[in-house]
Amino acid sequence: MASSQKSRLLFLRNYLVKYTDEEHPLSRNELEQILKENGFTCTRKTFYDDLEAITESGVDIEIIRDGTGSVKYYVANREFQLSEVKLLIDAVCCSRFLTLKKTESLIEKLETLVSVYQSDSLNRQVFVKNRIKSMNETIYYAIDAIHSAINTDHAVTFGYFRWSINNDGTPVREFRHGGKRYTVSPWGVCWSDGSYYMIGFDHDAGSVKHFRVDRMRTVECAELERIRNEEFERFNIESYSSHVFGMFGGEEVYVEMRVPNELADVFIDKFGHGANIKRSDEEHFIIGADVVVSRQFFAWLLGLSERVSIVSPHETVEAMRKFIENMED
Repeated sequence: MASSQKSRLLFLRNYLVKYTDEEHPLSRNELEQILKENGFTCTRKTFYDDLEAITESGVDIEIIRDGTGSVKYYVANREFQLSEVKLLIDAVCCSRFLTLKKTESLIEKLETLVSVYQSDSLNRQVFVKNRIKSMNETIYYAIDAIHSAINTDHAVTFGYFRWSINNDGTPVREFRHGGKRYTVSPWGVCWSDGSYYMIGFDHDAGSVKHFRVDRMRTVECAELERIRNEEFERFNIESYSSHVFGMFGGEEVYVEMRVPNELADVFIDKFGHGANIKRSDEEHFIIGADVVVSRQFFAWLLGLSERVSIVSPHETVEAMRKFIENMED
């Protein structure tokens, strides 16, 4: 009897969560009929007792009365609101490190957080198929291994590849480091430009590097403890990822740029309020920040406006000039 009561209570709870919302409430008679059709007996008293138990468990059940005086019930506030689930689905769709298969699987799971009627508005898979997605299904295991290594204070080893093109035009993996496995002390993981990156201290190179997680193969926790040197103590993952454009390497340099007023929000978003900002003239300001100078940095500046210019240092100004000249050749 107790088992039957618990089963009925669980069924009713799950049904209310899945099939009711503000626009789709159900009456007691409708719910009792659904229970009967699914093999549960329910009296008026047990219905109200079950409803009270479900409410006490944390499910927010609202009661409404229509024009005829009929009483109906629906689940109101959920752990995730519809707008929040939409944001999560958009983030999943935009994430290039997720494969198409995993993207569709996650969307299906996120849809269960709202009613079946609300989930219709979340069906956005049609926008996913035309987006660039990772071909590496093992990325989830790699991320787990990296976080496990960080939590246990160990290094990781892995193979690392880049894509190359065969003579017949098909893409092929080309393992770097001569095929030798990397040994890296992971200092953090960040998400930049739709891809996951591991940032850490490369034991062989003796320097801080970043690696795209979807290009790492057979990531394993090493017996070696993580290297935590003075640079680690000063390391700030947010600062690192904001200064490294497109996560391409280069030399970090303090750069001053002359920027028109209308692009203030773009540069403040990129470098933060901690950047050095001063007025140049009524229409421009000078912003100074530590930047990893690379071709991606120059391309970013050119893509914003021709009125953005590098003021100093001289070496970076000359490098930018050569970059533009090479584009014109």
